[in-house]
Amino acid sequence: MITIPKYEYEEIVVGGNLNALLYSYHKKIPLVINKLLPPHRFEVTEGRSSLELWNKLFFTLSLLGLNLLGDKTRSTRIKENQITVATKGARAFKANFKKLIIFDDEDVSGLPLPIKENEDFIVLDWMSLRCCETHSHNYFKTDDQLVNEVHFYPSERIDGNHVKIKDIVTISFLSKSQLEDFEYSDTYAKFKIINMLKTLGIRGAKGGAGNHYALKVEVEKREIRKAKMNLYKDLEHIKFIYEMAPLSLEGAGTQGINKLLQGAA
Repeated sequence: MITIPKYEYEEIVVGGNLNALLYSYHKKIPLVINKLLPPHRFEVTEGRSSLELWNKLFFTLSLLGLNLLGDKTRSTRIKENQITVATKGARAFKANFKKLIIFDDEDVSGLPLPIKENEDFIVLDWMSLRCCETHSHNYFKTDDQLVNEVHFYPSERIDGNHVKIKDIVTISFLSKSQLEDFEYSDTYAKFKIINMLKTLGIRGAKGGAGNHYALKVEVEKREIRKAKMNLYKDLEHIKFIYEMAPLSLEGAGTQGINKLLQGAA
């Protein structure tokens, strides 16, 4: 393995989610992305696309020299006050630090045992509306854990620019035990969607003599994301942060985010 020289930093941020990138940007602290964790396309921060903000931050941090390894990380190991990262191309990055600020523990070894393991997950079920009439609905929300949110979006199964032919992604907030329960499966989510569409008055595509075919919904894939990392006790040289980086930091908030998205670093 070819070894990259060892570096020295006061602080290093570890994480690949929006919280980590925001914190690194506003505090101007070098970032090691242990695993790419961009927001899903329907998340919103301060009224703007979270995914758009994540992409802009990733690029801006790279320009500022703060995004140390970009998307090259394979695995990350912590030993005392040193971080070692195995990267693509059989290379290694080593750095000493006085303080490590961790937003995500995926694929990071050498951490203390967690006080509590994460059992909360965000689940996206992507579904194709194979037989459905056109409609004007874009979003609705429920009070249930399974299918808590429903987003309609222009189908990507069909070429061209169109807005009337839509598919669906549902967002659920499930526990680890629920993920193993068939009553919270993507099949149940599909049945729930069919009932919801009928309640909204959405029918299948038009047939002959003014009739409508039966609604046809197909599950394409289920995407499971950890809602947060495991719970740890802070150490003298390691701090764990679980919440959104404070938007009250200088340059943050709606105005700061808008400036960032418009290209001002």
